[in-house]
Amino acid sequence: MGKWYLIRHGESEWNRDGRIQGHADVELSELGRRQVALLSVRMAGESIDAAYSSDLSRAMDTATGALGDSGVALVADTDLREFSYGEWEGLTMQEVQDQDPELFAARFTRGDNAFSAPGGETSVDILKRVQRFLEGVEKRHSPDDNLLIVGHGGSMRALALCLLGLTDESFWKLRIGNTSVSIISNQSRGRVLELWNDMHHLVGIDEG
Repeated sequence: MGKWYLIRHGESEWNRDGRIQGHADVELSELGRRQVALLSVRMAGESIDAAYSSDLSRAMDTATGALGDSGVALVADTDLREFSYGEWEGLTMQEVQDQDPELFAARFTRGDNAFSAPGGETSVDILKRVQRFLEGVEKRHSPDDNLLIVGHGGSMRALALCLLGLTDESFWKLRIGNTSVSIISNQSRGRVLELWNDMHHLVGIDEG
């Protein structure tokens, strides 16, 4: 049976600087590019039938690296974007906390799924659009296909929940690092989580 390879993009320049990104199109940092190079080696032995990515450059560049010279076409999809953080995009975590400590606590301390930044999305919003992406992919592919999906911390958490039939209560219980690889397989009894947040390909990388 086929597998879903879920990958978060490499470190971006704003990840490095501690800035909130959301839908802002921020490029990979130098470290992020090194992470993607190691991810490419990690994925070289995997058989991929189709690939999808968020249209933001940090995800597209990561997906291109993961595919290497496989020849698999990469399809960009806006439904795989990160949360929209509205007016918070471009601000540092400290700046947001200083501006509105209660909203900051709702999102970053309590993980309130009803929360949205001013002009941004809730966890329910991102789950709905990722579910829409999933339904479209299921119509186009056989359960035997191996699919590479590259996105962001928020969208990859959402996709995992949608694939496994988990509720939004589990949203913030999943850790997902830059260029981590997670695998969910299609089984006769339903989908099974085989691997989560695997970053062994980054062991020894110089983060200085």
